[in-house]
Amino acid sequence: MRKRLVLVLVVLGVLLGFGTVWADDEGDSGDEQAAPAEAPPAPHEDKPDDAPAPAAHPSPGAADADGDGVSDADEAKQAAAQAGEEDEDVPYNKFDLDGDGKSDPALEKEFHETLDAYPGTLDEGAIDAALDARPEDAELTPSMSVEEFQKVVRFVKKLVLDKMEKKMAKSSAKNMAKFSLGIFCFSLLGFGLLAMPLVMRKKYPGKGRVLAKYSALAAVTFFVTVNLFGAVLFGMKTVQSSLGTLTNPSLAIAAATFDTLDENAEDYIIMGKELFVPTLKQLEGNSEEQPSVLLLENGLKVVEDAKVFVSIAKMFKKINFVFSVLPIVLFGVTMLLFGLAIRPTLTEIIKLPLRAAAGETGVGRETTKRAMRRVWGEMLATLCTLGVLSVLTVISAAILGQVVKPALDALLGYFALALNYLQFVEGASSGVVFLTLFSVVLFLALNLAALILSMSFFLGKCQKIFQAKFNDGVPVASHKRFFKWGIPSVLFIQLFPLLFVLVAEKALEKINDSLLANIKDADAVPWVKIMLAGPLFLVVAFALLFWAARGFKAMGFLFSYKVKPKAVPKPAPAVAGEPI
Repeated sequence: MRKRLVLVLVVLGVLLGFGTVWADDEGDSGDEQAAPAEAPPAPHEDKPDDAPAPAAHPSPGAADADGDGVSDADEAKQAAAQAGEEDEDVPYNKFDLDGDGKSDPALEKEFHETLDAYPGTLDEGAIDAALDARPEDAELTPSMSVEEFQKVVRFVKKLVLDKMEKKMAKSSAKNMAKFSLGIFCFSLLGFGLLAMPLVMRKKYPGKGRVLAKYSALAAVTFFVTVNLFGAVLFGMKTVQSSLGTLTNPSLAIAAATFDTLDENAEDYIIMGKELFVPTLKQLEGNSEEQPSVLLLENGLKVVEDAKVFVSIAKMFKKINFVFSVLPIVLFGVTMLLFGLAIRPTLTEIIKLPLRAAAGETGVGRETTKRAMRRVWGEMLATLCTLGVLSVLTVISAAILGQVVKPALDALLGYFALALNYLQFVEGASSGVVFLTLFSVVLFLALNLAALILSMSFFLGKCQKIFQAKFNDGVPVASHKRFFKWGIPSVLFIQLFPLLFVLVAEKALEKINDSLLANIKDADAVPWVKIMLAGPLFLVVAFALLFWAARGFKAMGFLFSYKVKPKAVPKPAPAVAGEPI
């Protein structure tokens, strides 16, 4: 009965804390939901019903980059409102980089000077006409200069990337607030112990006063202990969140996309004006959508039958989603570990009134001291874990950017080749394109998985070792085997993708240059060779070399190493007498 009660309390707390993280952001503010929608302006009698409504406060001469009759500022507000991201105090504005709600005139001027010359949407008819107008023997001629393309890329990167980072930080802050609320609500379950005198009065007749006294003590101790545990865990998660921007895969992929387009502009300017620049112009920075995903989806507008791009875009979205929610999954695991770590302490607290009613002396003081010692031990273990986390974050952040950039370079480079292949080659195979892009996306996923999982496994084992040290007195030296093999394992797994991409980048460059050198006629390109050789080399060589270098064994060691808990001594037999 007692074990079931403890288990129910712990599970309820874990579910409550974890569940709040997944709560819908629309439910954050009741006032926001209750606020009535602004009444739309009455339609003009001469306009059709589906005509766009005029701005509530039209400003003369307002900028309209895409020429759709709605100003850029109004479009930004509409996009933010549709995405549910419009802030209650500071509405979204793509020309507001510092988040104060005011447009930056210099930024807005630069926007128009840089992008007004290009269309804001992809007109399939205009694209087809422009591509068909190219001479048969010069189909691969660039549509704009490298300098023009780089100017656009650098400006959009400045406009979008900082906003993506701020949005992710804001989302993380919301999750931490929900986590705190979940821990606090869990701690309130302790006051259910006040009902113990009513539940146990038959089993302990005549002990109602003692049960009431120690039930109140147990309730307060439960409340304080859970919140202190929560404060320690909150501190750890706050540091993890602040460091997480350095190792956030979604942010790294977005940054690598812009860097790749900039540094390898000559590979993308063949369709720069038709596809790449209009796609970049569509990015607002008010969502976490990957620029590379938008490029893949827009590829269908250049080549109408190329539904393979949509399939790859969906796959890329799923991979990006998995890595973006991985921190939430790890957060759930942390909550579960939190429940398991606190369970023995909470068991003692819940049993406190029963032990007192049974006549054990000094049980109240002893239980309270143990609970506080446990909290202190968790705090020390957390501090040591944060030290390991900080070192690993610096290493992983430095490697992540170097690994993602070549992978994105390969993805976008082969996407550009696939566009040319499908557009200019009669009878082009969409199966070849799918296999090419799938292989590159798989290569990127393998690299990210190696980095993230090795770091997570090593950090989790370190936390358990430090918990055993400060809570149970188990010497860190007893885990000498883990540190002897674990540190080289995690460092090797972190460094292997970097070493591989440095070599693979040179190999791909040689392969592509040898097959594409000085060719302007699409029919002269050996498309199947160039589309399959590089991607298959990336995936097959990475898997074989990782296996040959014992990478899978190193990962298995980090995952499977056991930190055995110290045996819990049986409680001393009850001593007769009035408890104190």
